[in-house]
Amino acid sequence: MSKKPDSLTKGDWIVHAYYGIGQITKVETKAIGDEKARYYRVDARNSTYFVPVKNTDFERIRPLSSDYKFRKAKKILKSDPENLPENHNDRRKYISEFVANSEMDAAAELIRDLLFRKEVHGLNDYEAKVLENTEIIFLREWAILQDITEEEAYERYQKLLEE
Repeated sequence: MSKKPDSLTKGDWIVHAYYGIGQITKVETKAIGDEKARYYRVDARNSTYFVPVKNTDFERIRPLSSDYKFRKAKKILKSDPENLPENHNDRRKYISEFVANSEMDAAAELIRDLLFRKEVHGLNDYEAKVLENTEIIFLREWAILQDITEEEAYERYQKLLEE
């Protein structure tokens, strides 16, 4: 499932850094002002978003992770956490960089470190929301990669965290 971004086609699943996981359902031509352009129509769980076929910002979207990246992410979740910066602004910047990355292994690092911070210091509202959103995307990708339900992915995730 590790396609290069320039070879995306109908039926492919993609991960968007902000909108989450969706499936390309078709390519549409849309007019914005006098300009016409082609867009991938991506249907996500609770929304539809459009990604330009040309000039796509591939820093914000990516294909689903490979099996290797998935296994690596699971190992990261079980590894020792890193301390997040103590300064609120430094921590927010650090977290924002991880969110923008959107790779599954980066998400696993962020989840691991935020869970640790939550246990030791608690989380502020921003951090709690980032953790929740990152877990949702992570678990949805896990479910699609393993061809299981999201509930099963959640159960496996909980077992992994308990180990």
